[in-house]
Amino acid sequence: MIKLSSIIPSQGLQFILMKKNPELSQHLEQCHAKVTKCCAIKISNSIYNNNTLSEYCCQKHITIGKACHDDFKKLFMSKLSNEKVTFVVGMGDQIWNHCVAIVDLAPIASTLSILP
Repeated sequence: MIKLSSIIPSQGLQFILMKKNPELSQHLEQCHAKVTKCCAIKISNSIYNNNTLSEYCCQKHITIGKACHDDFKKLFMSKLSNEKVTFVVGMGDQIWNHCVAIVDLAPIASTLSILP
């Protein structure tokens, strides 16, 4: 099992990233703002520990967009040993595809009112 504290961006990592690449840091913060902290942890758990995401967290994950998903995956991969990178790439892609399928199947709220 992979320790979440070693892969979830901490304030220290954000500070280092901000100094090295402020545009990437700002981009990732904008991405992160679209997901609740609870769902962010569950997304990380699903990728690194093969847990299943709820429909709610899948919806939150899809709202960040594929570019944000891929950028977070790259950031996390940079903190892992080479033997774990292939696993993370595969699981990250599986989770993204799983969430896309769940969100596509979810009922869409009607914009039409049935009341006069």
